[in-house]
Amino acid sequence: MKSVTRYFSVVFLLLGLCAPAAAQDNAEQFIKDFGTKALEELTDQSISSDEREKRFRSLLQEGFDLRSISQFIIARHWRSASDEERKEFIQVFEDYLIQRFLPLFEKYQGETFHTNGSRTDAQNESLSWVRVNFDRQQGDTVNTEWRVRNQDGTFSILDVRAEGASMALTLRDEYGSVMNQRGGLSGLIEALKQKLDQGAFRPD
Repeated sequence: MKSVTRYFSVVFLLLGLCAPAAAQDNAEQFIKDFGTKALEELTDQSISSDEREKRFRSLLQEGFDLRSISQFIIARHWRSASDEERKEFIQVFEDYLIQRFLPLFEKYQGETFHTNGSRTDAQNESLSWVRVNFDRQQGDTVNTEWRVRNQDGTFSILDVRAEGASMALTLRDEYGSVMNQRGGLSGLIEALKQKLDQGAFRPD
């Protein structure tokens, strides 16, 4: 299973997910506040690895619409899946995100970010793309866009695009290939579990 492009390893350093987003004024402010809290909560070198994982998992569940993302990623297989299979995939997908991206917070080296405006999705007024520039110590900048949905004043993240590449689309293609080879959703779940047991998603 090929790895997600290195840009997503960078942008997930912003993955902090603030407290209930209903208090935020707009999508850009939500991302700004959430990114700030990410760095405060998850780069604290005084906390244990278990505590960092606990915080990461909690924040994932609060700020990302994991069900909608999962439904998009596994596409047509979602419709034929049972409720139990859907729950199992969401859990395994969450475990993948934790194994893949949590170690990056332990290696944080002072990178900074700033928001740079937002635009409403042309096809859906409840969706916005928030531009975020991420400056690394090496001197380069990663340009990203975060797809945010506003449901009655409550915000959640649906996708991240880094240098034009969509994380959701990247995973959809990758997982679709695995499902074609391994007999559908159950085969994908088993493949992900095997990789998780091997620690295969930990960053180099």
